[in-house]
Amino acid sequence: MDKTLYVNGLGSADNSLTSNIKDVFRKSTNDLSWLSPGDLVLLKPALNSPDPYPSTTHPLAVQTIYQILTDHGAQVVVGDQSGIKDVLHHPGGVIRGNTKDNYVKAGMGTEADDYFKSFEEEGWAEGFYHHASANTPSWKDGFYLTHWIKKADHIINLPRVSSHNQAGATLGFKNMVGCLREDSRMEFHANGPYNFAIKIGARGSTLKSKNDHTDTFLEKIVEISDALREKLRLTLFISTQVQTTFGPDSQVLKLGPLKLARAHVTDLNPGLVFGSADPVAAEAFALAILKHQRKRLPILPRLYEHLVLFSNDNQTKIDKVPVRDHPYIQHSMDIGLGKMATDIEYKDVPLDLKENLSDILGED
Repeated sequence: MDKTLYVNGLGSADNSLTSNIKDVFRKSTNDLSWLSPGDLVLLKPALNSPDPYPSTTHPLAVQTIYQILTDHGAQVVVGDQSGIKDVLHHPGGVIRGNTKDNYVKAGMGTEADDYFKSFEEEGWAEGFYHHASANTPSWKDGFYLTHWIKKADHIINLPRVSSHNQAGATLGFKNMVGCLREDSRMEFHANGPYNFAIKIGARGSTLKSKNDHTDTFLEKIVEISDALREKLRLTLFISTQVQTTFGPDSQVLKLGPLKLARAHVTDLNPGLVFGSADPVAAEAFALAILKHQRKRLPILPRLYEHLVLFSNDNQTKIDKVPVRDHPYIQHSMDIGLGKMATDIEYKDVPLDLKENLSDILGED
């Protein structure tokens, strides 16, 4: 499998986003060489909330790739389960929320899209299965995730680039949290900062949150991808905008019309579309973009984030830890999910941006 990282810039007026999605998709999948007619492909967007891009995946990523795949004879499922603040699911069923509603509100598609699946609607026992292996040591008893992982012949990951209140960054590996059953979500969050917010979100359910004191919050996130390593064909990002503070939602707290601690959003110039069959290569490049944009944060958004998230050292890991030493990257390489990008093919990307990102990727 080609492990090249393909990066396209959106610099010129006639350089459309759709055409670049198609180009990166074609190159990074070797013209869909792995697809046979009738194969089932799962597209996994980032749909943690009803907030539009860049809080969630860019709609064109979902729509364009869905169309390419169906044109090539694939059966396509687009699926996710939103975060506990918006969707709460326990053994007794769904208590509140519906991921399909968030799919529509975020602008990814319409109510008529019957190929979209809300994982929580599939049933607590019937809709999820257990996974554990030698590559998931941070999960003492393994974890439960959507049965669509098992059903799919191929999986395509469609995240976005954003900072994150708890994890520091939400990129490709963090996007797979949406595949977990709610009890497994509660388990890994118990190792992370601000778990009180998750406990509040779970009120009214039978879900429990118990910290195992292993301090493996970020490692647990990475290990979810062990369950799909044989089926993951591509991780593709659209990065025309980046949430550079807070996240994953567009704000930390909503009180009626009042939105508190809003995420700071920066525009990339030029915007980028990038992807690779190697999830570690794509993750490292996305992390480099986030670091690059955070270095340019104005003083007020930076100060505001520091005041609100002063106790979370996962933000420090983004800014001060070299990309290859970040737990997302180091642990994913340790368990054999992939490697740092050694072959990057750029198209229409300015030299100064290439050099800046190369320097960040090469930091010791």
